[in-house]
Amino acid sequence: MIAPVVIGVLIFFMIPTFWSIYLSFTDGPDYVTYELVGLQNYIDMLSPDSEVWRELLNTCYYAFVQVALSLVVSVLLANALNANIRCRGLFRVIYFLPSVTMAAAVGMVWRQLLNSQYGIVNQFLGLFGIKGPVWLTDPNFMMLGVIIVGVWSSAGYNMIILLAGLKNISKSYYEAAEIDGAGSFQKFKSVTVPLLSPVLFFVTITSVMNGFKMFDLIYTLAGSGATVDKFMQYYRTMVYGIYEKGFLYHRLGAASAESVFLLVIILILTLIQFKLQDKWVHYE
Repeated sequence: MIAPVVIGVLIFFMIPTFWSIYLSFTDGPDYVTYELVGLQNYIDMLSPDSEVWRELLNTCYYAFVQVALSLVVSVLLANALNANIRCRGLFRVIYFLPSVTMAAAVGMVWRQLLNSQYGIVNQFLGLFGIKGPVWLTDPNFMMLGVIIVGVWSSAGYNMIILLAGLKNISKSYYEAAEIDGAGSFQKFKSVTVPLLSPVLFFVTITSVMNGFKMFDLIYTLAGSGATVDKFMQYYRTMVYGIYEKGFLYHRLGAASAESVFLLVIILILTLIQFKLQDKWVHYE
């Protein structure tokens, strides 16, 4: 009965993973001709002047900031839409729609919204006397712009999962808190957050994984051309570096080595999160 799933995982996940590990020890000019070079790809990748460190820094910056902001927004949205308000179903659909929209479409639309000259975002800031930044080419705001789009895209999906977790919290806990004189904030802090922590743990793990695998928004928001290439060092993440090495420069060995490095980083972070869950995750 589980054979279809096992076969799918084997073909689309396990075999490509082990093949990538093998390719990380090879080098060649194209996709057909390559030879074993040992650890040379890893030595080059981890050298002090390697661009992988810039990519790792950008990836960590995006992943941790975006995950933190997305979790805060998701929890607040889920808590608000869990209340008995008008058009609750409509609001849930509206907030969830960005999660099912193609990343390429999201990136192209937000390129126009973040345009420094005629973008709606800067026009909105201008209403309050704030001069909007050059989101797409200012090194101080480029990754921040990507983070804003990432939060907008992921908050709705996380909200749906958190809503399911809120539905499983018994109302008796809130009634007991009210008897003890707890207000809305105290009930949220002492009842909702602790009992929702298992769901928050799941959302955090999946969000961190997705954050470290960010590529599509970077690719579409960065665009192309000489101007963008000049500032690409502030945009590029590890997955973008893997794409560039493997599909633009045809260096499958270097791209595979960086993908293995990324796999190890995600694995370590996941193990750390599982290790720390005893300190903040509460099960009934």
